[in-house]
Amino acid sequence: MATSSKVVPVKVYLNPDQEKELIVKDNKGRTGIYRWEHIESGKFYIGSSSNLSTRFKQYFNYNHISYPKRNLRIYKALLKYGYSGFKLEILEYCNLEILLQREQFYIDLLNPEYNILKVAGSPLGYKHSDEAKKLISLASKNRKVLESTREIKRNILLGKSLDKERIEKMRLSNTLRKSVLIINNETGDTLEFTSLTEAGKYLGISRVSVSKYLLKGIPYKGYTISNLDAGAENPLEIKGSQQAILLLNNETGDRKECTSMTEAANYLNISRAGLWYFLNKTVKLGNETLKGYTITKLDKDVVNRGTKKLEITDLETKEIKVYPSFTLAAKALDVAPSSLSGYFANNRTNPFRKRYILKLL
Repeated sequence: MATSSKVVPVKVYLNPDQEKELIVKDNKGRTGIYRWEHIESGKFYIGSSSNLSTRFKQYFNYNHISYPKRNLRIYKALLKYGYSGFKLEILEYCNLEILLQREQFYIDLLNPEYNILKVAGSPLGYKHSDEAKKLISLASKNRKVLESTREIKRNILLGKSLDKERIEKMRLSNTLRKSVLIINNETGDTLEFTSLTEAGKYLGISRVSVSKYLLKGIPYKGYTISNLDAGAENPLEIKGSQQAILLLNNETGDRKECTSMTEAANYLNISRAGLWYFLNKTVKLGNETLKGYTITKLDKDVVNRGTKKLEITDLETKEIKVYPSFTLAAKALDVAPSSLSGYFANNRTNPFRKRYILKLL
């Protein structure tokens, strides 16, 4: 433990903006005292927590630190300068029993500028005694205020907002946030949200409820909630993928061959992400029908077979014929075109109907 004016932190994070995940991981379940220090001005804030990992997650949550009722100077400073403008130090780890005592030691020793109250553990909204109010008033009158500080206060009073571009960058760069997909199970429409909070607002529930449905894998009022698997392809980023899709109308028997997921999604009037989710998630649960269509992935070797010729060899008559399209070949065999598509989609090698050898040219 530090007992003199020379404080040596046990851990220092020089770029919290790039080290968010490491900071949370290093301090999981640990109790201790921390300091946020603005690199340029040297001003700092001292705080403590019985679970530093949870506390730092709050700091890295834009929605948390920007909430108007949380009127902390350190929050406003982080929003103004960004995480990259600060370094984060763990002054010491300690037992919960002496946590506030150790925090008070550092506050008294270092006199942090960003701490509104100089009493460890004091909440916002703390009601001072009349004597304390007089002391605060006297100190305020004798305090020298920098012109830069006055300018910041004037901007706040005039209603000027913080740098929106920097705030948006902070929000989007948070590697701890989870992207969430909301899929309408009836229409197949899919929306992507950058956080649990945003998804909860859309559904009209709390972020905790979103997390519960996400973890349990159960739908909420006709919506499936999912986050993209770390090792899975992101359906919103593989625009160039050429996965052929076969659509079979279960009522009319009509078939539509699409050379890409984008084409198939447009035909069904759904989002591409919704189709991706259906093929990679829903089908595995036993549901193969969407909007009245049975949807099947086609082998990549036959993506463009609609423009290829089909050779059919009759094993009984030894006759070989070539047809310019699947439609004409199916008509000659008196079968539905989808039967031929299904044959190639399943990579079958045995003769079609035990009589015909089918070959793409």
